[in-house]
Amino acid sequence: MLCCLGLVAGLAVGSALGGPWALIAPVAGLGLGLIGDLTLVKHGLHNIHKNAEQWIQTRQSELRHEESKEV
Repeated sequence: MLCCLGLVAGLAVGSALGGPWALIAPVAGLGLGLIGDLTLVKHGLHNIHKNAEQWIQTRQSELRHEESKEV
């Protein structure tokens, strides 16, 4: 999604500056947006994995606690 925003921002900057910037700015914006997307996905997937492990551990401890109450 950031790559699309970068492309649109690059098109706006390129049209404002004119000349060779009309070609350079959109490509640069798209590239920076793509790097941003990849960074967010990398960190987002890491956090999802970390949260899933934490949820599993919490659920297991809750189950153990409920079993100890029954005995």
